[in-house]
Amino acid sequence: MSHPPVHHNAPPGLRAWLDSVDASLEPSVREVKIDGVRCIIKRRRPGFLQGVNYVLRYVRALFLAVGCKVFLGEFPRPSVLLRNGLAHEAQRLSQLLEAGCRVPEVWWQEPNLLVLEFVGHDLAYLIRKEDSTSRLWLARAAAVDMAAFHARGLWHGGAQIRNLTLRDGEIWRIDFEENIGATLSRPLAQAYDLFQMLASLVSLRAVGDSDARTLGKLALDVYLESNPDPEVKARLKRLARVLCTVAMPLRPVLRRFPSRDIQGFFRVADILQPLLLKP
Repeated sequence: MSHPPVHHNAPPGLRAWLDSVDASLEPSVREVKIDGVRCIIKRRRPGFLQGVNYVLRYVRALFLAVGCKVFLGEFPRPSVLLRNGLAHEAQRLSQLLEAGCRVPEVWWQEPNLLVLEFVGHDLAYLIRKEDSTSRLWLARAAAVDMAAFHARGLWHGGAQIRNLTLRDGEIWRIDFEENIGATLSRPLAQAYDLFQMLASLVSLRAVGDSDARTLGKLALDVYLESNPDPEVKARLKRLARVLCTVAMPLRPVLRRFPSRDIQGFFRVADILQPLLLKP
């Protein structure tokens, strides 16, 4: 983040386009081109089951919080975890934009609607379609950018590789609805970011096992070299211990199961395992 990001201007016909469509028929996320300018339309529609959905989300958040306390030593408050959604995303984007981060501008906001600047194709798409050399460059660039982002004391909260994009040769960040980092310590929130990036990187479709492991190991090594924060490394090491402990009894049973998520879990556990051998 050596220089301020360059943003595009909102299309002049944006308001007219929004008025012209039937919101009830629109998908939750849509990329559109208005007056030749790409933008992202995000919608949330409250329904009759909103109350029931909130209860289910609270129970899920509570289980996540208890698991985090048991295995990682911190208890993220469920009430804070549930402060997410489009309004929260708009607020975080505003804060990050003010800090000069490469995130999309908010071009329109109203209840249950957010229009965002398009900031390039996501890295998951690019890595799947590029050759080996370009894949390595993208993995390295993602790790360097996350290290610089974290060195400023920031956290993403949804740092999967699909939420990083490439525009004009630089990494941008998207999707800030998740709020887990607001209720964790800064080191654990950043270690969780790194875990999300690694786990999603090694689970990509159309990337073979060997290539996936190479990309994940490169990203981890580059991150730790670029941001050798001992507190983040300590939290990551504790997370690695949990993953490796769980992976050990499951591997003989599930190692041949073709699920990307299962194989990605074993890969990220293997990539993080060497941390346990280091002081």
